[in-house]
Amino acid sequence: IKDQMPLPLTSHREFFRLRSNARFTQPTDIGRNNHPCDPKSRWRNFAFSRKEGGEAVTNDQMFEAEYNSAVDAYATIKLNGHVRTVVSPELAFDSDSLYAFEYNKEYVMCRQPQEYADGTFQLRMEDNSCEELQNPMVHFYPDSVQPENVLDLPFISKGNLEKIDELLGHGGEYILNNGLTDPLCTQLNDVMEEMDAPVFGKLPDGSWLQFDPRIVLENNTLWNPIPDGGGLVGLLTTGKTRCANVPRTFLNEDDCFLSDLSTTCGAANTPNLAIPLHSDSIHQLHDMTGQYVYGIVGLPLIDFHGVAQPWPCAEGLRSRWEILDAAECSQTPMGAATNASLAELLLDMAAADDNELLRDVLFPVGELTCDVADNGTLVEVEMVLGSQCFRRVHPEHMSVYDFTYWTLENTHPGNMIASMFNRTNPITKWKDIDDSVFLRYPAFRDDVPNAPDQLANHGIDRWDEHSFKFAKLGRYGDTVKFVDLPNEIRLDEVAVHFGGDTELSGGGIMVCGSPHEVANDPSLGQVFDIVNGRDTEWSLWRQREYAWFQVGLAAPDQLRQRVAWALSQLLVIASKAISVERSHSEVFLGYYDVFVRHAFGNYRDVLREISFSPLMAENLSFLQSKSAAYMWETQDKISFADENFSREIMQLFSTGLVRLNLDGTPVLDELGQPVLAYTNDEIMSFARVWTGFDYQRRRGNVEETTWSGNRHDPMKIQPSWRDKFPKTDMTGGYIGDGYPRCADLPSKMFLRKGATYRLLGASHMPELSEDDSEFERDDTLRKFVLDGSSAIRTALCDADDLGACRYANTVTLGGNLECTASECDADTLRVVQVDENVHYEFVRPACVEQVFYANAKKVIWKDRNYDSSCANPLLPYASEACCEGQQDTVAERSPNYLYDQERVLYSTANSRCQAMGMGSCDFNSIEGIDHHKKGYHWTTDSCKIQVKVNFEGQVALVYEPDTYAILHPHVRIDNRNFFKVYWDGDFPINDADVKLGNNCGNGTCESLPIGGCLCDTTITETRVFREMPESVDEVLSRLTIGAYDTEAYDPGTYSAGLSANGVTAYLSGSTGAFDADTVFEVTDERGRLHRLRNAREYVRVQGAGEYAFRNAPSFMSVLNSEADARDAYYETEAALDHYFHHDNTAPFIALRMIQRFTTSNPKPRYVRAVATAFRTGNHDGSETGIGSRKYGCLAATIAAVLLDPEARSVNLDADPFKGNLREPLLRMMALMRGMELELADGQHVPRI
Repeated sequence: IKDQMPLPLTSHREFFRLRSNARFTQPTDIGRNNHPCDPKSRWRNFAFSRKEGGEAVTNDQMFEAEYNSAVDAYATIKLNGHVRTVVSPELAFDSDSLYAFEYNKEYVMCRQPQEYADGTFQLRMEDNSCEELQNPMVHFYPDSVQPENVLDLPFISKGNLEKIDELLGHGGEYILNNGLTDPLCTQLNDVMEEMDAPVFGKLPDGSWLQFDPRIVLENNTLWNPIPDGGGLVGLLTTGKTRCANVPRTFLNEDDCFLSDLSTTCGAANTPNLAIPLHSDSIHQLHDMTGQYVYGIVGLPLIDFHGVAQPWPCAEGLRSRWEILDAAECSQTPMGAATNASLAELLLDMAAADDNELLRDVLFPVGELTCDVADNGTLVEVEMVLGSQCFRRVHPEHMSVYDFTYWTLENTHPGNMIASMFNRTNPITKWKDIDDSVFLRYPAFRDDVPNAPDQLANHGIDRWDEHSFKFAKLGRYGDTVKFVDLPNEIRLDEVAVHFGGDTELSGGGIMVCGSPHEVANDPSLGQVFDIVNGRDTEWSLWRQREYAWFQVGLAAPDQLRQRVAWALSQLLVIASKAISVERSHSEVFLGYYDVFVRHAFGNYRDVLREISFSPLMAENLSFLQSKSAAYMWETQDKISFADENFSREIMQLFSTGLVRLNLDGTPVLDELGQPVLAYTNDEIMSFARVWTGFDYQRRRGNVEETTWSGNRHDPMKIQPSWRDKFPKTDMTGGYIGDGYPRCADLPSKMFLRKGATYRLLGASHMPELSEDDSEFERDDTLRKFVLDGSSAIRTALCDADDLGACRYANTVTLGGNLECTASECDADTLRVVQVDENVHYEFVRPACVEQVFYANAKKVIWKDRNYDSSCANPLLPYASEACCEGQQDTVAERSPNYLYDQERVLYSTANSRCQAMGMGSCDFNSIEGIDHHKKGYHWTTDSCKIQVKVNFEGQVALVYEPDTYAILHPHVRIDNRNFFKVYWDGDFPINDADVKLGNNCGNGTCESLPIGGCLCDTTITETRVFREMPESVDEVLSRLTIGAYDTEAYDPGTYSAGLSANGVTAYLSGSTGAFDADTVFEVTDERGRLHRLRNAREYVRVQGAGEYAFRNAPSFMSVLNSEADARDAYYETEAALDHYFHHDNTAPFIALRMIQRFTTSNPKPRYVRAVATAFRTGNHDGSETGIGSRKYGCLAATIAAVLLDPEARSVNLDADPFKGNLREPLLRMMALMRGMELELADGQHVPRI
């Protein structure tokens, strides 16, 4: 074991890439082809390859044999007008062919040639049939036509020009090992295109070969990325090949570097683009993507069966209204109350709804009334309000969908019928024939223009049954975000067309690589084909099996490979769940490599990588899962976060179903029944952690050609999709317990010990938070430029002895710094400029917000007609808005603000306004600043933070500012964003919800007609310890609010530490006593350092303090602009830590690794020994024991599994109950290794 563990790992991905040397006749997304003069260029003696048949080509391949019997001794074979070879003029189809071969006639190549001399190729006839000819050898004679491009090749000899892939190419393929220096080399194009004239080589003996272009995969590994990220290749291929620069993630961040090459490329952040959904843009989306995007019309309010939509006054119902001129309508008779309520809703929504064609209204619960007599009769409605008419339509009328799925032959019944009878596809015809952006639902056949005879009326049930299959973009007339487009449409080309930047270029870009993304080696032969969009091989999924077998048979690191196999069975993905399962190899081998790389590493790293894996996300369906709030606000859908991964990561990957003792036996309750490790509450809570995950931007140099996204690199998080509310954990707490409150961080955190700065390079756009995309192009942007004497600048520069800066990827301050110049006036920073092309992003430490807090203030997003919200005045979340008096509604910013979209504390905003001789105000608009530079701005209004309690005791957050025009839906009274809290006993219950309610706390709270209780709240904080705690466990069990490093605060804030019982206490410098500000510092049994505040905070129902729950922490801000990717990553890491450090994880993993190596029925003592090794990082507890001495060490775990007496006992092998039957695949591998299996000549991998 000690000999095996240090051996270099054998990467399956690397094994595959080295041997991926497929023919490549034209550059594509993933790469380019090689040059004929390059070392290891490939040559062949036959004219046509499969890449020149009737498939995998952009243009028809035109074959012609020119021959004039009067003057020609040879027939000249041409393809696309270029000479390929000359042959004897005896060409003919088979004797039984209906066609005679014709010279001097162009034929289209069809199907795929056999790739060897005297194989066959086929030509298409007039009736679309194909006829065969022999694939000729390449040869030219002195008296024949000569090719355009001819290089002088050396003799065929070992080490120079030699045969390769003899089995595959029937001895007709060659590799030129040393390259050429022929003068023609410099005249040839750097990259060959499909229609270019081919290049030939003439040997000294007069024989000929044709250059056989192959794919070039670049070396782009973690430690050796492509120096310019693949930018030069993109230039050489005129943009056909995508930038190969790997997104910066936890996987490669430490090894990225700043490139100053002018050809460097890199990915920009997801563009913050707004795309209008109108006729022109829908046409453009189709033209750029090939997707069939339509607005749906014809959906009935009452279908031909008489099935009707509910009346528009149904509480909680969203109804849609088409906006027309008043002259086009007639007022529908209705009761006065109905008329008043509908009119109020339609007119009130005008300020919030920019759509000039449609208006959606939600009928509130318990706020408005309609006449009961109208119920059941009022379905089709027209409302005349001033100069406008509002005509009620189906709730999805003119919604824009991607209907491409419905165009396929096997999805929509009418498509198959149309295909059988050679009729127009009924879905594609609206675009292809009628050039329309609308698809008409045939609710009534007579309404469909040119309806075919067989078309029947469609009930609305058919729409209800199938509409979920279509991705919805929005309403016709809406403006939608680029990030919210379906994958098939969210392409770079679309972003660029609508004004977004998807790629960075030039010097000053961070360049990163990917694990084992090596260059291919042509000398190893064409073992594997790589999917590239111009494919001639299908069902390539077997390739990854061949690679696995060969590595398993021949790799020296056998123990590592065996552990990887065991881990892959534990952390499994069902390949059938992955849409590219039949075609792709590299993505699956890359996933398997996670286990190869970490076989002797730490299980925490394995958990993180599989959790960020796009394959796992696709497999367990949390890819692009969005929060319930986001789906309601953007798509009007009531939905919940996908629960698959949330369930499986606990049940299968970390804790298992029931609580375990260290020896793997179940923990039992007082009735002798196993205690569950989690319930459905925890599944639903953790499901919200796994929202927001999305593909990284597609890139080159990897096997990936589908539109659906980048499956190679760890996913990114779209913060707008992320659930913003608290999540409970499996142990009676919250994800976020133990983290400091953001409001408790030291002031000017950017100057404090532990402050982190992340290198951006020339870009001034933050990566972990979001600025308006207009900032990229705004030359007037006000940046925060560090002063030359700044201590921050000195730390970031890290100058060498000559004064040259050595910019590190990440800089963490080791101590507190003094402020300089404008730093002294800033509350926080976002991006700082160090030099002309060098920027760093300040990354605030991980912290949490308490969801309920005191003294909230209203903030307004840009202008009053946008949304209002509440914000904590102790956090820098908004900018100042200053007025000359409280009656003034036009505000302005301080001319001395430090940078655009600067955030300040409420107190700072007031001070800046006072310095101008003005004051903060409740404004309508802000003058003197561009719209895209506005954000949230503080007002003088207060905010009431209320709690809505459902019958299960779950709560939802409700904001109620003093006044507002628009309140964001996720904090309105009708929001459905409930989360679990821990009540101290009873809670308010609405009598209407359950039989034994308590009248919403005996009338203290408001009983809501929609159910639940609405309560005002107060916040109370109390100290926990009045003296030094007696043990570490007592501290960890009673304190939940984290604290930051006391050394980061100003001197005197905390006293010197007092230590006793394994606990260090830092008392408040102002009191010198054990109070709520005291910080305790302890180290747990697993070596984790905890800093905890001596406080407990409760939310109490105002007026009934006996109803109380512990205040819930959340990483994500409820304020949209502050819900950053940074905090979503922090929250994800906290959740992974929770799974990893759960008491179950060690015995759970121990048992499963034992079962995959030695016995399926281990004794509890054996499980305890292995679980202890997992926990201690030492396989046997001795000084010389194998392992890293860290919790989760897999080297220690595996050593404990294999070296335990129960694993090595001969006597136990005879026990029929031991359960050590080896699985068949491993038995076969052992047999082949034992028999020293050798591959046949010319075979590179075992094709089993």
